[in-house]
Amino acid sequence: MPAEPAHGFLDRSAMAVEEETKSRLICYIQRVRWQGLQVPWAQERSRNGVTGMALRAVLWIAASYLLGSIPFGLVVSRLKFHQDLRELGSGNIGATNVLRNFGARAFVAVMIMDMAKGVAAVAVGRALGLGPSLSLLAGLASIVGHNWSAYLRLKGGKGIATSGGVILAAYPWQVSLAVVGVFMLLVLLTRIMSVGSIGAALAFPLSTFLVMRADLSTYWPHLAVSCLAAAFALYKHRENMARLARGEEPRVSLRRRREGEVGA
Repeated sequence: MPAEPAHGFLDRSAMAVEEETKSRLICYIQRVRWQGLQVPWAQERSRNGVTGMALRAVLWIAASYLLGSIPFGLVVSRLKFHQDLRELGSGNIGATNVLRNFGARAFVAVMIMDMAKGVAAVAVGRALGLGPSLSLLAGLASIVGHNWSAYLRLKGGKGIATSGGVILAAYPWQVSLAVVGVFMLLVLLTRIMSVGSIGAALAFPLSTFLVMRADLSTYWPHLAVSCLAAAFALYKHRENMARLARGEEPRVSLRRRREGEVGA
């Protein structure tokens, strides 16, 4: 068999290289065209997703404030006892004033409902896909609503029960245990509800720091919210602290208040 001329072999090799180059070029052009069609659509979808998330967050945080603003203590006093809680005792719409004026059963009912506001703000936020930080912000909004109610001309309670709901829904169980433990211990020792509330408010950021200090770069929103909630509670208890300093703060009693008593 005669040997193939060298130039024929080189011609076929050049043709093969040319065909492979053409094939790769065609594939590249098709991929670029496909990406040119897909990328703007993907970017638009991403932008829509971010916008939708931001809208959900704003709406739910605002709704959480309105939810927290519902004055369940006042609602119970009017519907059940046909009295205005703001005109009784200290005039506060919180659970402690309910306890002093209407007894333990009404106190427990109002306490549960006020806590439920904080729990719902966080839980529904999570269900809406807002993530831990935004859900926590919704919880803080419910506390602000309870303290400065949109329905009571920015007057309200002291935020202890609603903060407790946020703690139960958004914080590790160790924080819940510490806060509840401090509250109950101080109330049992002093029989003064405001002492337990102030102690629990102080225990909230301290226990949050101790439990989450190993990863504060991730959980700093929890520490920030705990500090804000504690600051709100202390500010709302300033009159109680003044009465404590004078030795005039009343002690806990399960009976209904007699006229002339003040507290909570």
